[in-house]
Amino acid sequence: MEPELAGFMRQYLNVEMAFSSMERLKTTISRSNPAWGEDLQRWFTQLFEERDLTLGEYCELTWVEFETDEEMYAYLEKVHAYLLLGAEEVPVPPD
Repeated sequence: MEPELAGFMRQYLNVEMAFSSMERLKTTISRSNPAWGEDLQRWFTQLFEERDLTLGEYCELTWVEFETDEEMYAYLEKVHAYLLLGAEEVPVPPD
């Protein structure tokens, strides 16, 4: 996984932010330098292709726990779709 994506997850998908700030994050990305959105797109695409992020690593980055890899990747795909592809549904991590 790209270190920049890990930093993004640590800062923006952590347990405190993931439940309350997803809408603001989407707005921030849409109003920011287009290169940032392009980088995020590339990093997420690479992550989904390589699937090299483990449950433990994600928990260390964000303090959000999933039961299975499939659940974690399904959530991250929803995050990606919401933030970068125009999906309407706000992704919510597990409690």
